[in-house]
Amino acid sequence: MEKTHLVVFNPRMARLLLKMGYMITDIKPHKNVENASVFIFLNEEGLEEELNKMINEFKNK
Repeated sequence: MEKTHLVVFNPRMARLLLKMGYMITDIKPHKNVENASVFIFLNEEGLEEELNKMINEFKNK
């Protein structure tokens, strides 16, 4: 079963995804980090691939 939404914990990644045209459906408080938020994105075509690319780029920096 495919996920209908994806959770992004990194605000920088969320901002880049928004600029690419992906849609945030909700913003919620992070359960484990005080004063932090998580960003709930609609799982649109290409989102997972783009997110994986970003994760790999951020790891290599």
